[in-house]
Amino acid sequence: MKTLFDPLEKTHLEMAFEQFDAAHPQVWELFVQFAFRAIKKGYKRYGAKTIFEAIRYHCDIVTDDGDFKLNNNYTAYYARKFHAVFPNYKNFFETRQIKGKG
Repeated sequence: MKTLFDPLEKTHLEMAFEQFDAAHPQVWELFVQFAFRAIKKGYKRYGAKTIFEAIRYHCDIVTDDGDFKLNNNYTAYYARKFHAVFPNYKNFFETRQIKGKG
């Protein structure tokens, strides 16, 4: 299985993200759902942090399915995963170089 990050160069945070992502697939599903809502509304670019806050609201208030904590440090990794899975939208989220990566 191909991973988002080079297994030989993974940081501790990348490994933690992958564990969280595997344990909580509903977060990815909501991230994709909310991103495509923004795309369908005509947005060419959008904030991954805004989507993360919408997921928090949805899980905590709307569905009461918030049995986990969303680490803000994972936001960039969800944006990168979105770009990798949906290459037609590779610039939808602004991303910067990850600290500790050359």
